Amino acid sequence: MTSLGNASMSFSTRLLLGLYQVFWYLALPIALLRLLWKSRLQKEYRAHINERLGFSWPVNDRQPRIWVHAVSVGETRAAAPLIESLIARGEQILLTHMTPTGRATGQQIFSELIQKGQLVQAYLPYDIAWAVSSFYRHFSIKLGLIMETEVWPTLVMAAQKKSLPIILVNARLSERSARRISRFKQFANAVYGAFHQILAQTNLDAKRYLSLGLRNVQITGNLKFDVQANQTQIEHALQIKKRLPSNLQIICAASTREGEEEIIIQAWKQWAERLENRVNARLLIVPRHPQRFETVNQLLESNFDQTGRRSMSTNEQSFADLIVGNSIILGDTMGEMSLYYALSDIVIMGGSLQPLGGQNFIEACALGRPIILGEHTFNFQQASRDVIDANAAIRVFDVEDLVKAIDLLLSNQTIKENMGAHALDFANQHTGATEKILQVVQTIQKSQKS
Repeated sequence: MTSLGNASMSFSTRLLLGLYQVFWYLALPIALLRLLWKSRLQKEYRAHINERLGFSWPVNDRQPRIWVHAVSVGETRAAAPLIESLIARGEQILLTHMTPTGRATGQQIFSELIQKGQLVQAYLPYDIAWAVSSFYRHFSIKLGLIMETEVWPTLVMAAQKKSLPIILVNARLSERSARRISRFKQFANAVYGAFHQILAQTNLDAKRYLSLGLRNVQITGNLKFDVQANQTQIEHALQIKKRLPSNLQIICAASTREGEEEIIIQAWKQWAERLENRVNARLLIVPRHPQRFETVNQLLESNFDQTGRRSMSTNEQSFADLIVGNSIILGDTMGEMSLYYALSDIVIMGGSLQPLGGQNFIEACALGRPIILGEHTFNFQQASRDVIDANAAIRVFDVEDLVKAIDLLLSNQTIKENMGAHALDFANQHTGATEKILQVVQTIQKSQKS
């Protein structure tokens, strides 16, 4: 395999790597300004900047650890079953992130492991030579697991030079990304070839990696099917539902992103105008990013007379009263998706109504919820096709389609229940990625010892 210092590397690849480092040095002031700009809405972006630069780290830790990199919320949640299985096998974990919400999610999910010292968190440094070197000097890493699409050339190739095995886990590569990368095939081959293994989610993902001339690819499935819903939150949801009218249905617009709430509001208004009081229903909107909670709340208040916020409720009864008393509810809390899904009868999946690639609908399926998907699901290309083929989801292309889908599922109990059953079957049939990845990890660790 090619390494950062390998003389056999092609001239064009060495040139691109050199230009890449120059780019980072020039872009660093912009990256820092971007953190400050983002901190206007989320002050956490100003914290731990020293880690991003490789100057210092949160702990003086020389405990040999398996390193897991999960850039943000979705990747952190997806990594949970894998991390828990590694801990159960006696491993210590270093968990890195790129976003404050990812770090906060890790703190929430793994709070007990953090208190025991079995897991430590840090930000991944920027992909600059000195910061990467500092990262590898400070932490005693046995093996690295990078989630999904986070491919940083300096980081990965420096690991290869140190003979530190790095695995791209739950790997996915969209058709659009594959076309873009193929323009620099030699460079891509050198960088992706520096991974010890690429463990792809689907056959489609594997084919795209193989088209780059790689041979270190195998299919292990999607870790997100192995994520367990929060049972405490599910129990809270059941208690809340007992306090609601038996005929009241809730439709959850989950992980919505900028520009999507307007589409959902338009569809909801059109559906309500045609409703003629046939169905007693509520709309629950849960934005993907907490820094947008206030903006979305203002949007809801400007469009509806009766709106409520989850954060204003203090217990199960007050949340039930909030739902009964308002036609639109804003889910403005973090880490409660299991609660929101368990409360809901139907889920509209955010990220798919605008060209953003879609958000994870698998947890909703695992709770037996019918899914409404927009046309933009390239981040879940195979899974979205499969869930539709399984009659667990409906694809919509515009506001009119969304109105029809809402009406169909809220007014036809049989169709809704059948889709929910298919969704649960779909989720159960695709579990097992964690065990397959653990087998690869175990094989590599054995080869290191021999």
